[in-house]
Amino acid sequence: MGKIKPHLIEIGVFLLVVFLLCMGAHSRNRLWNDEIGIWIDCAGKSPNKARPYVNLGFAYFNAGAYDKSLEMAKKAIEIDPKSAYAYYVLSLAFQKMGNLNEAIAMAKKSLEIDPDLNMTRYSLGMLYFENGQHAEAEEAFNKFIRVFPFFPEVHQYLAVVYAAQKEFDKAIPEFEWELRINPRNILPHLNLGQIYWYEFRNREKALYHLKVALALDPLFPNRKAIQKLVRTLEGFSS
Repeated sequence: MGKIKPHLIEIGVFLLVVFLLCMGAHSRNRLWNDEIGIWIDCAGKSPNKARPYVNLGFAYFNAGAYDKSLEMAKKAIEIDPKSAYAYYVLSLAFQKMGNLNEAIAMAKKSLEIDPDLNMTRYSLGMLYFENGQHAEAEEAFNKFIRVFPFFPEVHQYLAVVYAAQKEFDKAIPEFEWELRINPRNILPHLNLGQIYWYEFRNREKALYHLKVALALDPLFPNRKAIQKLVRTLEGFSS
């Protein structure tokens, strides 16, 4: 069989889709309705404290009521302008409402107030990546990893940041780190399989990771394309 040309555009799109799939979604169920009721009651009993409004804002966020989340976080900031958590909630809500620049600004403000609020740094890395600011995303994720090296999925996100910048030699160890944390995560396998083949022409490693992904999850999206690639590699001769 003749030489197969690398599909750099295709792999880039695939990696981006994988990244977005990893982000997940917050559920809107009865649990969050109960949480909202609890924090409405707390805010009513302690109207001069910022924390109940922060928690209410977060509950509204998880319920998908982003406008109410913004309202409660702003109320918390009126009470306590130094509430790093309130700015964090603002950042989350602005992101969901599509205002990435404001979301980034609020996350940075949160970290100015409390540099040790690592959940904000994690979120900031996601925001930078979504906004196409890869170098900034790389820095944010690396700072987070120094504190929480075994936090699920953060190595995977950092790997995708590297891959988006075509730094595949840096992406590989991060995907491998993620597999040490969660060996049943198919996304690092899928990405490693494609990177090893399209970028490094390593047929053996590519086949290993692609086959593991196929074995781990029989229902993942784009399965037929991966099966086709596996069949191609199995019949490939250099």
